[in-house]
Amino acid sequence: MIKVEEEVVETLKQTFTEYVVEAKVQREKRVTVVVKRERLVEIARFLRDNLQFDHIASVSGVDYPEKNEFMVVYHVWSIPKKVLVALKTSVPRDNPHLSSLISVWEGVNYFERETWEMFGIIFDGHPNLSRFLLPEDWDRGFPFRKDFKLRTKPE
Repeated sequence: MIKVEEEVVETLKQTFTEYVVEAKVQREKRVTVVVKRERLVEIARFLRDNLQFDHIASVSGVDYPEKNEFMVVYHVWSIPKKVLVALKTSVPRDNPHLSSLISVWEGVNYFERETWEMFGIIFDGHPNLSRFLLPEDWDRGFPFRKDFKLRTKPE
């Protein structure tokens, strides 16, 4: 039953024509949407308020040093529709700022903190962007970046 997924794609394309870079049905129950970061919060709120995407399942980062960018991926479920959207946006590596989605889904709290801690992506407006996985005094960079240097022996 791909009808619900197609409706999500078409609604987003029509509503945010200039800001949806790509939107497609991946398969049943799976949709991918790539958006411009300038309207990320607005599009996320629309997903929640108008399309019933009510549960944030995860946030992750992908490092593309050759493109000088990170892709941030939010996995958001519509429990009533039984559809998962991978909401994606990119930020430049040399200025990795993105608006926090905590005002849309409170459950994004630890996911954004982890993504900041591991990739160095700064979620502007997040009320507590602080470490919770790495030691408080960690100063060796961001472990999930592709240019992170592993040490063979701990110091």
